[in-house]
Amino acid sequence: MDKVLINDLYVESVIGFYHWEHEEPQPLIIDLELGTNFTDAFTSDDLEDALNYAEIRKQVKTLCQESRFHLLERLAGEIVNHVFTNFPITDVRLNIRKPHALRDAVAAIETYRTREQMGIALPR
Repeated sequence: MDKVLINDLYVESVIGFYHWEHEEPQPLIIDLELGTNFTDAFTSDDLEDALNYAEIRKQVKTLCQESRFHLLERLAGEIVNHVFTNFPITDVRLNIRKPHALRDAVAAIETYRTREQMGIALPR
């Protein structure tokens, strides 16, 4: 299995359980590990046969900037659904860090899902 990694993606999002967390966007740091198959790209050298990580980055960043959720878990679910719906990946591992959530530590969540677990067909 091949992987595309997008690490340390900095985004700002309005997210949090407390009302003061919805007054302005907060920083989040996102890591994505996307399972795919590089076999065709190995020989074609064509972007159409690979995952366009610049486009994935752009779409995930936009999704985060436009979202308004209370929980990181909900945001994670939206990101997972989005990448499965829009890109030909087999599985995704997602880590979201919220560096300002705690005074003396960095809060984070991590999830791993397969396409089968989510019940989302490959995009056409």
